[in-house]
Amino acid sequence: MQEIGILGAGLIGASWATFFAAQGLKVRIFDVDDTVKQQAWEQSVRNLQRLADLELLTREDAATAEGKLKVAASLAELLTDIEYVQESVIEDYAIKADVYRQFEQHAPERAILASSSSGLLMTRMQAVMQHPERALIAHPFNPPHLIPLVELVPGEQTAVETMETVKAFFLGLGKHPVVLNKEVPGHIANRLAAAVWRESLALLDAGVASVEDIDAALCQGPGLRWALMGQHLIYELGGGAGGYQKFIDTIGASFEAYWEDMECWSSIPESAKQKAVSGTQDYLNQKSPGEWAAWRDEKLARIQQILHEEP
Repeated sequence: MQEIGILGAGLIGASWATFFAAQGLKVRIFDVDDTVKQQAWEQSVRNLQRLADLELLTREDAATAEGKLKVAASLAELLTDIEYVQESVIEDYAIKADVYRQFEQHAPERAILASSSSGLLMTRMQAVMQHPERALIAHPFNPPHLIPLVELVPGEQTAVETMETVKAFFLGLGKHPVVLNKEVPGHIANRLAAAVWRESLALLDAGVASVEDIDAALCQGPGLRWALMGQHLIYELGGGAGGYQKFIDTIGASFEAYWEDMECWSSIPESAKQKAVSGTQDYLNQKSPGEWAAWRDEKLARIQQILHEEP
């Protein structure tokens, strides 16, 4: 797959365009809003320049990648002879259905349609398609051009061959694909994030600590380990010579007490919303949103460089 279509050119679409172009692939960008698709091209160019600043690309490779970005004038132009489309339109089943019907009107039958959806179910989205076997979820973590995770989720009618092809495709591009055996709302990463977020809000709402200290407790502790390994392996090591079994048998009871004391909200209380918004502003104002994003990207780049060092 040498030519990629970006369908939906918001924040995620522009980041995807950056990633694919940086990998040497030709990229066509389309959005129903002409202003949005032009802004996506401009953002992708800035992202490529930033990757060079961060020494993740050479200046020459960034310039070459910039030349591979093209804005498509129409959906038909985007999809003509295309091999792979990364769809990142609004998270709405009705809008997705309309887009998927149009995709099948213009795209070759061999073309793969991958959705960036962060929580919708592919089974429901592909139900409108004549060739649903070529559609799947390929959900990135923001920003896709810096974070390697991509969650691959089949629908009930997705072909095994499609899953294998896309997994191999992303592995070849340096991504880290994880494959779900079954659909669940939110996939894996966002469900884990949702659990942490709910408890973060609950701690704030109960007055246990400030927004800044709750965030620090995450990024200065568990977050450092999470950059290297997941919770299962962390607790395998935490069990010492007895491994995971010993950890569960000896420390698991403490966690049961934590779980009993934790909130089980299915909606966010108004008090927690207000405290989260106001509390975040207190330390967000230390930098502008653009400065925070630049700081984040620099740190992510350095972490990626460390993780990819030869042992």
